[in-house]
Amino acid sequence: MIALTILFFLVLYLLLSIVVVRLVMRWAGKRGRIRWRWGLFAALVMYNLVFWDLIPTYVVYKYYAHTKAGFWVYKTPEQWKAENPGVAETLTWKDRSGTYEAPGIAYGYSLNERIAETTTYREFPIIPVTIGTDLLIDTQKNEILAKQVCVISGSNNLMRFWNNLGRTSPDRQQFIELSNIYRKLGRKVK
Repeated sequence: MIALTILFFLVLYLLLSIVVVRLVMRWAGKRGRIRWRWGLFAALVMYNLVFWDLIPTYVVYKYYAHTKAGFWVYKTPEQWKAENPGVAETLTWKDRSGTYEAPGIAYGYSLNERIAETTTYREFPIIPVTIGTDLLIDTQKNEILAKQVCVISGSNNLMRFWNNLGRTSPDRQQFIELSNIYRKLGRKVK
């Protein structure tokens, strides 16, 4: 039902835009001005009243998706175990992770006593593009073990559905698998 309402208003706005462009072109013709230029100008104004953020959102989303999004492993679990001999055997983990809190993070989960997964978001002020960064960190050494950056485009406003370009998160599954490997270091407790 909501989709029909949105479609109705978009069609209504399209018809209104056509009427406005025709009226402006008629006005320009009566005044001896170039009709198509004034019609194009009126069409651009009508377009930008509603869709002003479509092109900037698309450009920013594609730029950051190609330049920032990705998955990086700075230290494998085997390298971490080699640098911290005997520590992995003393760690415990649960099926449900506890929360981890630190300044500047949106969400944090303690995977075990030494490893945490954190998430931060950077939102752009005008256009609906967000850069999300997930980190696996060694909380004792404050060292980043792995990082995954995703670019999210979209508005919570249903009326601006054209900005929902999706989520670019390359290798998201690999990050989740690596997080599970780090979480399961040591022994499971109930």
